[in-house]
Amino acid sequence: MRLSTALTLGFLAVAFVKATPVQNQTPLGPSEVVSVHDAPESQPEPRKLKGRFLHITDIHPDPFYLAGSDPSERCHRGTGEARVLGAETSGCDTPFSLVNETFAWIKENLRDEVDFVIWTGDSARHDNDVNIPRSDSQIFMLNRRITEGMINVFGKPDNLGDDDPTNDLVVPIVPTLGNNDIFPHNIMTDGPNKITREFSDIWRNFIPQDQYHVFDKGAYFWTQVVPGTNGKTGLASKGGLSVISLNTIPSYFFGSNAAVDGCDIKGEPGYQQMEWLKIQLQLMRDIGMKAILIGHVPPAWTSTKQSWDETCWKKYVLWSKQYRDVIVGSIYGHMNLDHFMVHDSDELKPPHDDSKRKKKPKQKSNNPEEMVAYEMDASEFDEENPVFNVQNAESYLNSLREAFSYLPTPIGAVSNSNDDDDSFDENQNADYSQRIGGKWGERYVLSIVGPSVVPNYFPTLRVIEYNITGLDDVNVVIGGSNAKPDDDFQTQATKKRDPSTPDPPSKTAPPGPAYSMQSYTFLGITQYYANLTRINGRKEKEDNQHLELRDSTEDRTFRYELEYDTRTDKIYKLKDMTVKSYLKLAREIVDATRRGNKNKKQGDKDKTQDIDDSAEEWEDLEVEDIEEVDVEECGDVEEEKKKNKKHHHHKLKDRIWHAFVKRAFVGTIEGDEFGV
Repeated sequence: MRLSTALTLGFLAVAFVKATPVQNQTPLGPSEVVSVHDAPESQPEPRKLKGRFLHITDIHPDPFYLAGSDPSERCHRGTGEARVLGAETSGCDTPFSLVNETFAWIKENLRDEVDFVIWTGDSARHDNDVNIPRSDSQIFMLNRRITEGMINVFGKPDNLGDDDPTNDLVVPIVPTLGNNDIFPHNIMTDGPNKITREFSDIWRNFIPQDQYHVFDKGAYFWTQVVPGTNGKTGLASKGGLSVISLNTIPSYFFGSNAAVDGCDIKGEPGYQQMEWLKIQLQLMRDIGMKAILIGHVPPAWTSTKQSWDETCWKKYVLWSKQYRDVIVGSIYGHMNLDHFMVHDSDELKPPHDDSKRKKKPKQKSNNPEEMVAYEMDASEFDEENPVFNVQNAESYLNSLREAFSYLPTPIGAVSNSNDDDDSFDENQNADYSQRIGGKWGERYVLSIVGPSVVPNYFPTLRVIEYNITGLDDVNVVIGGSNAKPDDDFQTQATKKRDPSTPDPPSKTAPPGPAYSMQSYTFLGITQYYANLTRINGRKEKEDNQHLELRDSTEDRTFRYELEYDTRTDKIYKLKDMTVKSYLKLAREIVDATRRGNKNKKQGDKDKTQDIDDSAEEWEDLEVEDIEEVDVEECGDVEEEKKKNKKHHHHKLKDRIWHAFVKRAFVGTIEGDEFGV
């Protein structure tokens, strides 16, 4: 869709099977997107699974965005560099021109290529301008407009507007509540309340009818996105895949939601949600169903950032470990940074000095509008302040790297090979396997955090591929996520309340889909971004500090283009998205040259500085050649060689770390701009 067209239109807004990816299941690349301009709008027949789903997060539409305004004024007033399609790398929110173009691109390129949509919240603007305060009516209006955009892309026009809301979508859409989707910002009491009632109506096409009462109480729910192998859903389903939408605002958003108090006290919203989650996962285990957990605020838990209440974080990690035979993966948004987290289920303790941790303010009122939100220290990473966080996220990303440095390392690990940890000598690495929880790494829990549409960096979308081996005869859920289940799942759930810690999988159960390759295991990420610097007709000056206008003849067509594909990526070399693969990547982020150390105790922080500069071992690395030494100018050739070798070592050691940082900011900064 051309920009001029978009601007003239109104807003549209349980037996284990060791499996490998089916041969015709290929990653979705830029040359494989399919136009739907000539396709029929209505698709009455069930669609075969593609083995892909879309993750979209943090759209943050701003109806007050003004092209030509000053980004330092949130693009609301003044004169400056705010362009029609957004002000990249700024603190401004998303103009509706960019929202429209994003939905148009999804409709043209992804609508018929995905099986379902995960939408992880924040569909209202930030409360970042004291001159234009937010209100609950404005927040609800913006969420309705984004919902309309989703339905326009994935809806069936001939079914919309009738009396049956269960057949309006060609694929399920599963939303979750963001901290900016509520008023006041970050504060939400337990339901039923105005927020849950309003979103029950806004998301009536997405929330299953039998879960309205659950959503009304806590703004969480689940929906089945892939039927069982018998074609049915609910308790009659044989297997299948569900998405569980968690409410991370009242339960887990550490320090910022003053209306609630953790997950250990009975009667608190967090406690009730964790009990509900346990019951759902147990019932899914009983019928062989798998589940993806989604939420807005991720469970960040490092020395510089703790997003969740500690009691909720501990239960979440423990529940995830105990139900590892059910959970496929966990996906979040909120932080704008593209990254991942590895949680250690054996070390459920704070990675920081708790005495320095700021506490929630005591509240004098139960009225949400009179409550006081937690205020962050100036030194803390604040994803709610995108202008500040580019300068301050260094501490957070470095704290992730620090946490990765304590992961166990197999003896003889060679990071430059395509081999996984299974290729190492089993006798030599018996201690390593024991330390990671067995051959599959079941001691650890993985959380994936996706980057955002809001152009604090570059607008980003991602498609995640999952394994559909053995699901050849299974179709996409008819009618989308609001389809009625074949049995009353919730009625059964209320009969099985158990306050105890959940049981682990059976000792004879195989490793779960997050740990070993089987149906529904995540295979890879295809990430797309819109280069607004190019689209806005600007380029960086030589000093890399300022932007200037490009030649008007250069390509300024709006499109999302490929940033990276983990299936073919030569840097990360993720063969799949299992926990074991991410453990390997985490070690290489710490040190891309690491080979292990027989004298180092497994699990200790790796401090080795040894390096083998073998050209054969590192032939695929794009490292600048070491400069030749002029004997006459240098005088001390050996000293210069040592200096160059040390420089070469650090380039090799930090290569994957620099790529990780660059991707965290969607390519808007270079990875070597951060310290080690």
